[in-house]
Amino acid sequence: MWFWLALASAVLGAVDVILSKRILHKVSPSVLSWATFTLPIPLLFILSLKDGIPTLNLIFYVGVFGSSLAFVFAKTIFNNALKQNLISKIMPLAAFSGVFTYIFGLILLSESIRLVPVIGLISVVLGSYILNADQAKEDFLKPFKIVFATKTSVFFLIAVMLGSLTAVLDKLGLNNTTPKSPVFVLLIEQIIMSIMLAPYMLRKENKIWAKELKNNFLALFLNSVIFLMVGLVVMYAYTDGQVALVMGIKRLQIFFILMMGYLFFKDKPTKHIWVATAIMILGVLMIKLG
Repeated sequence: MWFWLALASAVLGAVDVILSKRILHKVSPSVLSWATFTLPIPLLFILSLKDGIPTLNLIFYVGVFGSSLAFVFAKTIFNNALKQNLISKIMPLAAFSGVFTYIFGLILLSESIRLVPVIGLISVVLGSYILNADQAKEDFLKPFKIVFATKTSVFFLIAVMLGSLTAVLDKLGLNNTTPKSPVFVLLIEQIIMSIMLAPYMLRKENKIWAKELKNNFLALFLNSVIFLMVGLVVMYAYTDGQVALVMGIKRLQIFFILMMGYLFFKDKPTKHIWVATAIMILGVLMIKLG
């Protein structure tokens, strides 16, 4: 069952990114992040009342607070990169999450290194090279340098890394609820993230956030509901599947995002971007399934 939930999260995640891209034409990245965290809270509260409050321990709080802190930064950085760049230029870099998740798995979950995941790591690196292969004529190493040399790419990779850390901490929090309650974990995390971002909204964007929220409320609410659905299916997938496998399948959203970006924004990826994306996704799946 976890496989189909993870696959559903990939499709819904792609819809979330495309809708976010449209909304970012009218609102700031931080307003989008805050609305995404805050607007679903009443729905989550109602669902939590139905399931009841689970038994918690100290590790639960470590997981949800750590996850919330990491994701507040990850989501805001991601929205900022999405607002300023073509989808086809930045989304293939999300495949690097497989590398980061594998590394965090080694550190936090004591996973061992195997041959297949190592080949997967090499595939991701190769895909990143092909992604910028048009620059190889000037300098053989320039495609690698571009990934880490541009400000947008570096910040986007930081967001991807923080997102990978978030996934591990989400699973940690979920595993320390009895019985396991994906809805309750999400409720607490959404509340924490909303509170964390609120001071910035009041201090830095006090003149625009209320107006942007009011003028785009329906779109922001729809986006928040889709984001909530993604979170729920991922969390429920965690109850049966390993976090590494779930996130590996979810990375297939890169393909769906590129397809939707072309359909809705006429953002047509070049052939080498398709090839690079396919190789990077293959590498991610090898990392996860290995």
